[in-house]
Amino acid sequence: MHLLLMALPYHEVALHQAAKQIDDPLIVGFTLLVLFDIGSGIVKGLRSNHTATRTNSTKGTYGLARNFIITIGVLMFYPYLITIGFDYVAQMMVLYFCYQYLVSIVENLKQMDIQVPWLSPVIDSLAKALNVAKAQPDYNAQDFHPITGTYKGKDKEEEK
Repeated sequence: MHLLLMALPYHEVALHQAAKQIDDPLIVGFTLLVLFDIGSGIVKGLRSNHTATRTNSTKGTYGLARNFIITIGVLMFYPYLITIGFDYVAQMMVLYFCYQYLVSIVENLKQMDIQVPWLSPVIDSLAKALNVAKAQPDYNAQDFHPITGTYKGKDKEEEK
């Protein structure tokens, strides 16, 4: 940390670090992924032919609230962790959420069933590389809790 910042009171260091987020490429990328995830979720609901994945105010409100809470949490904890010397922890936290949002975007694109010849293979390869559950042929939404996403079905080995 800079010598000038070390001489300042902690609250001024924290405010300085929070203000620096506007130019931080990691935070900018995270914010863009959140916005793209929200947009792809809305488009997925509008394009859907299946009742379970159509536009739903409850699902949309929950999704927006979840995105809001995660974004506020990241924007609050990221500068705090950096000011106390946990730079790598802060960066790993943001990268983890970036990965989760990337998975969500790929899930949304996969469920949209886009029929563009050059884009479909890209989406399929991304879904395979990210090991997206919803892109698997044996995926059944009934096996997962609708809000938490936890698996409630039986494993194939348990059935044998």
